[in-house]
Parts: sequence; structure tokens; C-alpha cells
Amino acid sequence: MIALDYAFCLKAGEAIRPQENLDAFCAALGQTLCLLADDVRCQVLLKETENASWSQIADIRDGHHQVSSPAMALGEEDQSLLSKLLDTDAPLQQQGHYHYELPLNIRGIQSAGLLLSTKKEIHIDAKAKTLLALMLSGVLDSHLQHQFLAFEKANHKKTEKKLVQEVCSQKGLLEQLHILHKISLRLWHAHSLDNMLHTAVYECIHALDFDRMAIFLLNSHTGLLRGTYGTDINGTVTNEQWYCTAIHEHYHAKTTLDKKRHITINEGCELYHDNKVVGTGWNATISLWDGDDPIGWIACDNLISGTPLKSYHSELLKLLGVTMSQHLIQRRAQDDLKALNLSLEHRVAERTAQLEEANKRLNQISREDSLTQVPNRRMLDERLEEEWRRALRYQTPLTILIVDIDHFKQYNDKYGHALGDQCLTRVAEALSQVERRAGALLARFGGEEFVFLLPGSNRENAISVANRALEAVRKLEIPHGDSPVAPIVTISAGGKTTIPEKPNNQQQLFIDADVALYEAKNAGKNQAFVL
Repeated sequence: MIALDYAFCLKAGEAIRPQENLDAFCAALGQTLCLLADDVRCQVLLKETENASWSQIADIRDGHHQVSSPAMALGEEDQSLLSKLLDTDAPLQQQGHYHYELPLNIRGIQSAGLLLSTKKEIHIDAKAKTLLALMLSGVLDSHLQHQFLAFEKANHKKTEKKLVQEVCSQKGLLEQLHILHKISLRLWHAHSLDNMLHTAVYECIHALDFDRMAIFLLNSHTGLLRGTYGTDINGTVTNEQWYCTAIHEHYHAKTTLDKKRHITINEGCELYHDNKVVGTGWNATISLWDGDDPIGWIACDNLISGTPLKSYHSELLKLLGVTMSQHLIQRRAQDDLKALNLSLEHRVAERTAQLEEANKRLNQISREDSLTQVPNRRMLDERLEEEWRRALRYQTPLTILIVDIDHFKQYNDKYGHALGDQCLTRVAEALSQVERRAGALLARFGGEEFVFLLPGSNRENAISVANRALEAVRKLEIPHGDSPVAPIVTISAGGKTTIPEKPNNQQQLFIDADVALYEAKNAGKNQAFVL
């Protein structure tokens, strides 16, 4: 039989505490477990808060480990084994293996655990098990928080990058629209798509070197052409929005679009109006594009004047097609751009609010004890340094009062850690109501110890605060059957009042207050002593 004792706990602590990430933590844990049994398998499990189901974040065996990110759901066999262990709270022998479950409490609740399996029976010392669980809980919680923060930071960077890309895309589009505005100022001044199409036909037949022109728009999903504006046989601009037909009925237009040509020109061909031949001459089919998608075409000819085709017509008509394509794209994109602006502004505002809330919460978490919801030691150190400088400058008294719960270890041993955590929370809540004076601070110093920081408080006031604290905890009447002091939970308090004489000497204040606490404990506990 192999043993899980204090010696193993010390080795485990030395191995896992220096590790910088979850992967290194698992590797160190696996190497340490090999010292316990060379065939041991360890599964690191997490309990989902939403549905109370268990998942696996690491599988360690034979000195090797595999970390799952995100956590992997347990298989049916492992889930069944874990359920049995949780129900019995005792080792389980099954299929030639001994199985053990080590609960890990993170922030006061069992939200993680180790599932150990080996062919050899392990003798587990209860106190060593508790110590090992505490060490693993703390280190695992630290790595999980670091992993969560890294994940949030990566998401934050991705979001920032995406927003920058969207802003750059918008800026590029606006620059292109500005260039197009310079190319065709009259069309930019059109107040609607209908007005733009009418203006384009009217201006082109009067200014460019051809007689008739018509613009057709294509629905690429249905293959239908819709007329917009054109010219009759006399060169008058007419509304042809009534016209709708399939693209395959226009051979030259379909051929031009299918072959992705910008322009097709035919000379000496029949010219049509309302599907009837009305003369001969040249005609041109100019394709309109949105990227690789056809959006329409322009037809023009020389029916009225018979103006011959000139060498520059091809380039001129290509430029006309590009210009009209851009104007059509802009008109269609304008509404989308407005929607994009509104969406972008909303998303930026929403993300900014989320980031501000996250930063506020992270700042709160870093300065607040997660179990008792009172300030933690970090907050105490910051405030003590600040108040020490103020007291040194103005030569005002400063008091530290250390409060310790009497026989708390016996309380935990008798009632369990869950009730122990409840006891700490209730005591913290009661102590936080004792001194409400501006500047006063109650912080959890660690374990069952709390500290009052009392700026501007003399010794008499410190004694008053200490006595009120003693009475506040007594009034809770929390049963403590293993306390030799009283049948209820009590506290002892030790304090020190000083007027600072030199900077950065806060540590001596703590030492003196600790000596006072020792005097209160030595005198029988459930009392206060202030120097």
C-alpha cells in the first residue's frame, strides 16, 4: 500500500507552485504523481456552473499529460465512475483499479476535482488530503483565471482589429465615392436613382457623339431585364420602366455579359425600336458591372444622324460604362453605408461599454476578497501606505486592529469547510458594520484573520471599536461545540495606535498589533488588548 501523506504534499507543493501556466502545472503534477504510483492516472475535472455537469481539462498518465481547451465532456464510463465516487465519498475498487476523488474548492464551492486511478491501494491521510486540496485549489484557480484573462484579452484584440478594418474599409469607400464625384459632377447632384438615370440619358445623347441611348438594369437572380430611360426614334427621352424581359431575348447583351466583355460594337446592322426594325447603322452594347456581377447594360446607336463610328468611340463608351457602373453601385450602396455607419457606431459603443464594465469588474476583483466580499490584503496594503503618509505629514494617530476567530481550526474540523466559509462570511459582514467612520477600512488579512485600519483613531477609540467588534460577533450566536472559550464563535483582537515618525515603517505597526493580539489570546481569548 502506498501513502498520500504530508511528505507527498510538500513535494507536490514544491512542484506545482512555480509553474507559469496550466500546461506546466499539469506536467509538474504528473511527475509528482509518478512518485506516488508509476501507473497512476489523474484527470483534472471542472464543474460547469450552468448545468452542474463535469468536464475534463487535463488527462495525466504515465508521466505524460494532455490539456483540453476548451474543456472536454467526460465519457459515459468516467461520468458513471465519478457519480459513484461523489455519492459514496469513499474510494472505489472496480475492474482491478482503485479510484479516488479529491474535491477542489475554488472560491468556496466545489467547482473542480481530481479523479485518481491506480492498481495499488493508496492510504490517504485526511489532513494531508485537505492540505493537498487547498494547494491544488489555489494554484489551479490562479491558472484558470490567467487563462480566462488571456482569452478575454485575445478577444479584445480581435474585436479592435476588426473595428479598425471596418473603419478603413469605410474610409476607402468614401474616398472612392469622392473620386467618382469629381468624374461626373452632374450625376452626383442627382437627387435619386431615377433622376440620375434620366440625367445620364439626356446628357449623353446631347453631349456625346451618338444619337440614341437606353439603360437596362439586370436582376442577376431572376435573369430579368428592366427598362429605365431611353430615346424614341426622334431622339426624345422616354420613360421605359414598363419594359421587362428575360436576358436571353437580347442576344448581343447576353453574349457581352457571358463573355465578361466591357463593350460590343456592331457596324452595318439593323437597328430596332419596340422590337421593330427602324433603320441600319452601328450599335453598341456596354456592360455594367459590380465586381464580377453584371448589374445591367447600355444600348446606343446612330439611328437619327447616321454619324459614322469613330476611332475614339470604343474608349469613350468604355468610360461611360465604368462611370455608370460606379454611380449605380454608389446609389445602391448608399443605404447599406448608412446602415453600416449606424451598426458600427452601435457596436463601438456597445463594445466600449463592455470593456469599461470588464475593467471595472477586474479592478474590483483584484481588491476584494472573493469569499467574504470585503477588501483584501492588497487593498489594505494600498490604503495603509496612503494613510501612513497622511498621518506622518499631519502627525495624526493611526491604529491597526487585528481580529482573529478563536479556535477556527476546530470549527472547520467539526462542521466542515462549507460551514467554515459561511462562518467567515457572517463574521466579515458583522465586523464591516462595526466602524462606519469615514476612512475606516475592514479587510480580510488571510485565513480567519481580519484587520481594521482606523485613520485618526486614538487608543480609546480603538478599544471601543475592538469591544464593539467582540460584541457584534457574539450576537451572531454561531454555535461552536468544540470551543473551550464559549459555546459560540468568538474573536480576539489586538491593536496598536501610533503617530508615525518616519516613512515606510508600517511593518512595525503590524508587529506591535500582532503582539497585542498574542496578549489577548494568551489571556484566554474572547477579549481585546490595545497598546
